[in-house]
Amino acid sequence: MTPPMELGLALDLGTDPSSGGIADQIRRAAPLLTLAEQAGFTSVWLGESYHTAPAPFHLPSALMVLAHLAPMTKLGLGTGVLLARAHHPDRLATEAALVDQLSEGRLTLGIGLGADGLKGVLGGLGQAGGPMFEAMLARLRTLWRERPAGTYVPAPYRTGGPPILIGGRGPVAARRAATLADGYYSATNYSDRLLAAQSTAYLEALAAHNPHARPSIAVNRVCIVDSDGATARNHAEEHLARLHHYYRSLNAWDIGRADGDPEPVLVGTPTEIIARLRHYRSLGVTHVQARIAPAGMPEEVIRRTITELGEHVIPNLRALDAGHRFTQGTSSA
Repeated sequence: MTPPMELGLALDLGTDPSSGGIADQIRRAAPLLTLAEQAGFTSVWLGESYHTAPAPFHLPSALMVLAHLAPMTKLGLGTGVLLARAHHPDRLATEAALVDQLSEGRLTLGIGLGADGLKGVLGGLGQAGGPMFEAMLARLRTLWRERPAGTYVPAPYRTGGPPILIGGRGPVAARRAATLADGYYSATNYSDRLLAAQSTAYLEALAAHNPHARPSIAVNRVCIVDSDGATARNHAEEHLARLHHYYRSLNAWDIGRADGDPEPVLVGTPTEIIARLRHYRSLGVTHVQARIAPAGMPEEVIRRTITELGEHVIPNLRALDAGHRFTQGTSSA
């Protein structure tokens, strides 16, 4: 039987002074992790980015923060995503193996190439993009699986190391995800149209490369859920302005969207969210990370979203593959 779609939690942590230090942000997030576990979420994810000034979203060292979260929660841990150009492969292999050990095998390593301007950041490699990235992926596998003589990289908790998901918005990224990794990762700012195109390219490449492999497609989506749809949409209009400004200032919001397409967010009632998830499932999506706490989102709205997802959406995820019949109180589509 096809396993049900899984729902994870995408946390926003950043260096903007108005959000407080990282320790303060984690203290505020800790009760949310507990609530998410109780609601049936399966994982928690952090992104990575680099800025020349403090910024509200993401971190320059997601693995370090995940290591801190490991004893605080039983949820799986994921990076969504690390940026390859900022990392030396042997150092990345070491840090990922240690987080996998500390979490007793709960790490999933999402990684994308990253912008050209990241060459040399934090000791990363300065080589040109694609060849460097593919060599890095091969090196990670070698260090984790073959344990070359004389290597200083510790063994990960799981034989062979954590699963790897590849992010990126072009067909090359989809091919790498199918042939060099364990799945594909679609970013929060990728339109549903781009998600569909990348999912198709990944699934076609996987069928050609390894037809017996189990597909894995993850997507990150800003998420606000309320029993009243108008309330959810009002919250989105009021509290997502900071997120929209951040991405639009980079010309990076809703990439690939065409006129008439829905915005790449999950906002509305549980019934409306299930309808969107059904569509994602039809594209081959297996994991959704609900980004419930972008900077500026009130705690009561965040907790309401987690509760609504736990009570009315997560119990129905298997029904997306089993006749589309949902429990009372959500949908009867």
